[in-house]
Amino acid sequence: MSHAAAALLALTAGPTLSGCGDGATESPVPLQGLSVQGRTVSTTATVGGCGAARLTSRESESTVSLALKVRSTGKEGQPCPTYIARLQISTTLREPVGHRSVVDATTRATLRPPG
Repeated sequence: MSHAAAALLALTAGPTLSGCGDGATESPVPLQGLSVQGRTVSTTATVGGCGAARLTSRESESTVSLALKVRSTGKEGQPCPTYIARLQISTTLREPVGHRSVVDATTRATLRPPG
């Protein structure tokens, strides 16, 4: 392959990072922003080219606790694109938030007071 063809391929494919991990480890991330619509709770997560995020909830009579976790979906030794994306991530509750407070399971911060 000529140098010109290799350069064109690199520009077309975009830059990559190697060693993106095996996807086995999830890292908790503080929540930034919150939207509540009925039983659906949403937030945004920033992930890289080989990243995925999930939002989970634990409910009690008085509290909804939310945990946002980000993990690598890349395979060890394979390159990952170097873009960053903000994704909307949602979870569905058993019951609407209603009068319950909403807390971030990572920071223990109250995101929405009871009411």
